[in-house]
Order: sequence, then structure tokens, then C-alpha cells
Amino acid sequence: MYSKDVYDKLREWSEKTLFLLRGLLPRMAPVAQNSRWTTDQRKTLAHLLTATARSSEGALLLTAYAQLWDAEILVRSVTEGTLKFAYLLQAPASFEVRHREYSHDLFRIGLLKDHAKYAELLTVLPDSNDEMWRPFKERLLPDAQREEIATDYPKSVRGALENRWGFTGLIGTLARSGDPLFKGITGLASGYAMASHIVHADSLGTSVPLEIDKRSSERRDTLLLAHGTRLMSDVLSCFHIRLAVAYRFIGHDPGPVEQTQKSIDELRASFGSVYEEWMSAEYGASSGSQSEART
Repeated sequence: MYSKDVYDKLREWSEKTLFLLRGLLPRMAPVAQNSRWTTDQRKTLAHLLTATARSSEGALLLTAYAQLWDAEILVRSVTEGTLKFAYLLQAPASFEVRHREYSHDLFRIGLLKDHAKYAELLTVLPDSNDEMWRPFKERLLPDAQREEIATDYPKSVRGALENRWGFTGLIGTLARSGDPLFKGITGLASGYAMASHIVHADSLGTSVPLEIDKRSSERRDTLLLAHGTRLMSDVLSCFHIRLAVAYRFIGHDPGPVEQTQKSIDELRASFGSVYEEWMSAEYGASSGSQSEART
């Protein structure tokens, strides 16, 4: 069991973050309502924005109850959705090509991959002809459609597309672009990497949370608070990235983006010096050396 102080702070800070995020969401309205989008483009962007908002809220509900490692998985989803949104809207000149890749090409490739998984599953079921497996069979593609997709996207083409739209490809492209909107974006990689261990339940992902719980109460509690506020901060940073890149793309007044950053900074300041307190408990670092290390 964690201390009541930890639970109370995580609950309070998570609620503040959730209420702030909900208050900021309407600022996406000019993006959703912009007249430049085709029906398909508007649908794609709406799906991405809805998915990231939903997972953001889910992550904050988990942090409120100190379920930080499960929240990490949802923040991973928020991060990847944000990178895809930012990559789509990075520049008008590349938007149509990238939109087709994301909404059409990768969608069809996904159907082909699902077909292969369900086909393999059906081969190992005791009675694959049983009616109970009908939902699985409905995921199989007709032979003609499967062959068409496989022909349109040879293995090398599928691999190139998936690499370009994978986490490493996306964050690398955005970070190397020199675009000021993506300055420091590689900072999201640390949490994403840890979430990968958690979601795949590998030996690192299953052992680290338990090892932390066995630490002294001071080391554990300061880390929990630093971990929780980092998750909250990542959710807010991702929203700011999505808003900033979208406003720039449609040529909207950047005032609300600047106000959003100010509100986020004020909330982060209200958390106090949780990072410094963790560094002190974990490494005995002085406040001066911590400040220097973070600049």
C-alpha cells in the first residue's frame, strides 16, 4: 500500500489535469470545422483526435488511482497517435500523400495482416467449422481481395510503409526536421520504451514495477509522484503538439496555442518540485546540480 499522501496528491493532480484537458478540447473546433478538408480527410483527423482524447482521459483516470504502469500503456497510445497526427499535418505539401498512406494504404495492409493472423488461428482450433468461430471467419478476406492487396503492396513496400509510420520512423523524422514545433519531442521516447516492456509483459516490464514497490517508502513515494506527474505532463504536451501543428496547418490565429501552453505551465508549477525531491531521495543530488542537469 502507498501512503495516503501519495494517493491524495495523485488524485488531486490527476483531476486538475483532466479538467484542464477537457477545458482545452474545444480549442480543436476550428480544426475540425475547417472547410479545407475533404470528407475522408475530416473523418481521418476526427478519428485520430477522438482516439488520443479518449486515451488521454483514460490515462488520467488511472493515475488518479495510482495505477501508473497501466496508465503508461495508454500514454504510449496517446504519444503514437499524436506523432501520426503531427506527421500528417507537418506540411500542406505532403499532406495528401501521407493521408493516403495512413488512411488507405496502411488500412489495407492491416486487413491483410489480420487475415493472416485469423487464418493461422483457425488452423489450430479444435473444430474451426463450429458456428462459434464465425466472428473469426468474418475477418478473413475473400481470395481475390487478399491477392489484390498482396499484389498492390509487396512485402518490401509494406515494410517501408510500416517503418515510416512506426514510432521510431515518426519521431525520427519529426525530430530531424528542425521544425521548432517538435523541439524536444524525443523526450517522449523514454516513456514509450518503458510502456513497450509493460504492454508486452517481458521480464523488464514485469519486474521493474515490483522492484520499485520494494524500495524504502521515501524513495518509492517520491518516484511515484514524479512518475505520475510525468504521465500527466506527457498527456498535456501531446495535446499542445496536436493543437499547435493543426493551427499552423490551417493558418489559424496562434493565440489559443500560446494560452494553452501558459495554462499547462501553470498546472505543472502547481505540482511543486516533485522531480527534484525524487532526485534528492534517489541520488542525494543537490537542487543546484539538479537544475544544471535539466538545462
